[in-house]
Parts: sequence; C-alpha cells; structure tokens
Amino acid sequence: MRKSQKRRYVPFLKISYKVRGGSFSRLYKLIKSERLHADNVCEQNSEITANIPFYSCKRFERICAECGCESERLEDGDIVKAVKWVLHRPALFIGLMMVLLLIMYLKNIVIRFDIKNENEKIRSDIMNVLKEENITVGSYIPDIVLVDAERALKQRVEGISWAGITRKGNSLIIDVIENIPAEKGSYSRFPSHLIATENATVEKVMLLDGQLKTVIGSGVRKGDIIISGIVETNKSKWVDGKEEVESKVRYTRSMGTVEGTFERTVVFEQNFDDTVKKQTGNVYSQKYLRLFSADIPLFFKSKTGSFYTDEEVNNARVFGKVLPFGIRTLTLTEYDRKPIRYSKEQALDKCREKSSKYEENFLSEYKIKNKTESIKYTDKCVRLEITYSLYGNICEEAAFFIKK
Repeated sequence: MRKSQKRRYVPFLKISYKVRGGSFSRLYKLIKSERLHADNVCEQNSEITANIPFYSCKRFERICAECGCESERLEDGDIVKAVKWVLHRPALFIGLMMVLLLIMYLKNIVIRFDIKNENEKIRSDIMNVLKEENITVGSYIPDIVLVDAERALKQRVEGISWAGITRKGNSLIIDVIENIPAEKGSYSRFPSHLIATENATVEKVMLLDGQLKTVIGSGVRKGDIIISGIVETNKSKWVDGKEEVESKVRYTRSMGTVEGTFERTVVFEQNFDDTVKKQTGNVYSQKYLRLFSADIPLFFKSKTGSFYTDEEVNNARVFGKVLPFGIRTLTLTEYDRKPIRYSKEQALDKCREKSSKYEENFLSEYKIKNKTESIKYTDKCVRLEITYSLYGNICEEAAFFIKK
C-alpha cells in the first residue's frame, strides 16, 4: 500500500523552492551578500530546499541562474495561493474591491442627527441651517468641515450662544447652549479716550460722543488724547449779584473719527549679489490612488529637489454621486536657486518693486499725498529711503479706569 506523502509546511507569505546542480557554495555567498532572507534551508542528496519570501523570488531565481543552478518552485504559502487564486479571477477581484469600498463608504455617511436640545424651534432651525450647508442624511462625513458647520449654526440659529458637533459612528451629535438673558439694568462698559496713533496734524473731526481736546489745524503727538471720555460741563448762575459755577463730570465711551496728515519713513534695501528661483524646464507627474483621506503612491520613488506644485483630483462618480476614491495627480515643476549679480539700476528697480508691494499691503487705507526718495549706494547694496506724507485716520480707542 502506497504511503501518503506528508505535506511540507510553507509560511503564509513565502514560496518553497528546490535547487539542484551548479555551485552551492557560490549560491550561499550570493544569498548572504545580497541580504536575501531564506529560512528552512536544507541540503540533502545534492539538492537544496528553502523557503523564500514572495517579494524576493525574482532575485533568488536570478542568483540561482548566475550560479548555474536549476530552481524549481515546490509550493506556495497560503496567502500567496489566495492572492494568485483571486488575481486569476479578475471579475471576482473587482467585485471584492467594490464591496470593500462600498462597506468603507457606508461606514462614513451620515445616518442620523442627535440634537441635544428640547426646544423644537431651535431643533428645526438647526436642521434648516445644516441643509443649507449641504449636510443631510447620506452626506459623506470626512468631507464635512465641522468647524464651518459650527460657525454657521452660531451665526444663523437664533437663541443659541454656542454649538459643537462631534461624530459617533454614523451619527452627528449636535450640542448647543442657549442664550442666557442678561439681567435688566446690569449693562456696563469701560469709558474710553480716542488717542493719537501718529505724530500728525489734525485736519478733520467728526465727534459723536466725548469731549474734543484739540482744534483742527493743531498738531498732536503719538499718545495724546484727542477726544476725551471725561466730559466736564460748567453751568453758571448769578445769586445776589455773584456768579456761582456748578461743574459736572460724566464718563463716556468716546466715539468719532479724527483724520489728519502725518509722515512715515521706510527703508528698502537690495543686495547686488543675490539668489533667485529659476525653472529648469523639467516637469514631472506623480499619481496617487486616493481612498477616502489616504493617498497611496502609484510610483516607486519620489522626486527630490525643489518644485512648484499643482494638484488635480479626479474622483469616481456613480449616478452623479461623487465616490470617496479616485486619482490624485501632482504636477511638479522643478526649479533651482541660481546666483545673480544686479547692476545699480537693476537693484534700484528691485527696491522700487518692494516699495510698491509695501504701499499695496500696508498703506492702502491711507491717501498718499506726497513721497520723497533718498538713494544711497554701498559696496554691497543699494538703500532706498522713502518718506511718505499720508492722510487718513490718526486715532484709536483706549479704555481707562475711573478712580474711586
């Protein structure tokens, strides 16, 4: 009676090989030099058996060929068998992937809303605002920016002072705090002055509340009080031929605008020797498989260097519904830094470009009445000093405490 052959155990992610012929000593040296992991190595009857990781099979077969050895696959590990079985059935593989993606998608959609409030009007207003923000049953949760939704609730739902949204499974939990009505007669505020923010000449005043402490055409220094929150009124009357003056003081929050003219001096500098970014002309493209919020690279090696990047994401669609997976394409435009030598005229033009950006970013709220330039050259750079004559608001509010 024929004996049944005992099945050789092969680890899950490995493949069993039999090697015969050639130089075994050289084979061992190459396996060691290439740091190829092999286990259960057994040499018997001029044959070697070993288990090799599936991702090193091509390298192992190449090494065997270099040594003049003949390699034969005996058996695959269980996971390797399963992967081969699935890959030889593409329809089944695609179906499994679709089911997996569908399960992951269904785990990340909104099924219900749990509003922690008993007021029906507030509950109704919350649902209306969420609907306006395109947050409904079936919305994809990772695409929802919870901070924006909370801000929309606090701004557009009457009767609440705070809103918080948290996720629990397929539910969005919405917690709100209703407004606490203030007690009547408890309103209080600090009185304040309007003080000068520049050394300027006052040219226009619009006073709504407070007491003006200067006149149009006069000069003020930074920190001077222009409109005071301490309002003094004097009322005089004559009694038995004598004048009696009654003084009253009230404290208020100064309100109004004060405009005037002031000067500001700014220095711009440009070195003659500098470095600039210059495109090399090389443009690369890297693609990623986007699954929900994860990006899986579809390339083996990332590009190194300095790049301008441009991103494009194309998600799959089914019946007009955007699915949470697709292809993310990253376009990389390479640049490097190169030394450059500016002439005096070019360096001065660069200083003027910097001054134009400064005016656009920091002086847009003022009217530039005049500006004077002073140019100085050194061995290393050019310095452009500009004195601006500006017109605009010259005051800010400053609260103060009442001495008791």
